[in-house]
Amino acid sequence: MSSIIRLFFLMIAVLAAQSQAEQIVWHRSPLDFGNNRYVYDIELLRLALEKTRPTYGDYELRGLPATNYARLLHSLIQNTHPNLVLEISYDKKLEQSHGLTFINFPIDLGIIGYRVCFVNPAVKEPIKQAQTLEELKKYTIGQGVGWADIAILRHNGFNVIEVSSYVSLFKMVAGGRFDLLCRGANELMEEVEQYKEIGKLTYDESFVLVYRMPRFFYLNANNPLLKKRIEEGLLIAYNDGSLLELWRKENQLSIDFANMRNRKVFYLDNPMIRDLPNGYTQYFLDPLNMPKQPLTHTPPPNNQ
Repeated sequence: MSSIIRLFFLMIAVLAAQSQAEQIVWHRSPLDFGNNRYVYDIELLRLALEKTRPTYGDYELRGLPATNYARLLHSLIQNTHPNLVLEISYDKKLEQSHGLTFINFPIDLGIIGYRVCFVNPAVKEPIKQAQTLEELKKYTIGQGVGWADIAILRHNGFNVIEVSSYVSLFKMVAGGRFDLLCRGANELMEEVEQYKEIGKLTYDESFVLVYRMPRFFYLNANNPLLKKRIEEGLLIAYNDGSLLELWRKENQLSIDFANMRNRKVFYLDNPMIRDLPNGYTQYFLDPLNMPKQPLTHTPPPNNQ
């Protein structure tokens, strides 16, 4: 009997080990929209999982086929792919109405809320002369459908035009269909390079919009163990410096390229986060006062 019992517990141990070793974690594809916009998010997720490997065991990261945000969100809500992790700007409705939960750590350390803008060539010079937020509000802003910025910009009095195609945004601002296309300071340099073939595509160098727009890792609430693992991993990586090292590797060159210290700064209110405890802000960085890093390559030119 004792040998049967030992065999029974051995089988349980083997199954548990297999289950742990075969944990699959899903993320959005890094090739989504044809560029590298999500590389940092995926590498940060990988870092958090690596930091907790001794405690939680092995894992496998898998990318979902490239698709739009609405379908990804539907998959997350339905838990179609258990252990799917999406990076989303804070939205309390996702918890209240859709059964989602988030890890209270701002994955990009706040940089996405520093917005620099591509500009309609016809108004590039007049926009440089704007000295107040009220003067800026007479210019239209293009944004992607579903972007969190839309509610923020409209709340602050801007006229926002929603566009369903990400790539079309760059073509439309270059063609004068709207006046501004505002992007995170960490996104500007790559997008200038990515879309340099679009005639007349140019960006403003005179101002930066700043608002709190924390992005978190969201999961289905039915996956609490993975949430706990990622949260622990993020804190370990933050405290040992490896998270900041990754952040600088992926973001610093573009932040330096944006040259925000020589721009006018306009602060906007984000009504979406009024009910969110501000503990996450302890992890925010201030790129307006961050020392530049030595250039390692020639930055892309700004079309005039």
